[in-house]
Amino acid sequence: MRDTLLALEDRLARGQDFERLLHPEFFEFGRSGRRWSRAEVLTELSGAGEAPLRSDVQTIELAPDCWLLSWCSTGPRPAWRSSIWQHGAAGWQLRFHQATPIP
Repeated sequence: MRDTLLALEDRLARGQDFERLLHPEFFEFGRSGRRWSRAEVLTELSGAGEAPLRSDVQTIELAPDCWLLSWCSTGPRPAWRSSIWQHGAAGWQLRFHQATPIP
């Protein structure tokens, strides 16, 4: 499951399949502390980028077809990151994401 979820995160980081991969009720608490809606993410953050460097990757099954993926993004702006992924009729979709800066 770890590799599947990381591949999905990489697709989002590269700006691929945003419409399909973000659940209709998706929201995010960004590294800045700002709350982002799905619409805001689709408008402002869907540009192509690079997959982040990661360490300390963990997966936890929260419920059948619902997983938590957490990791540390490394680089000039490191942060602890958590994503909740849910599998349903539309395939895997991101329900929630949070980034917490590491001082």
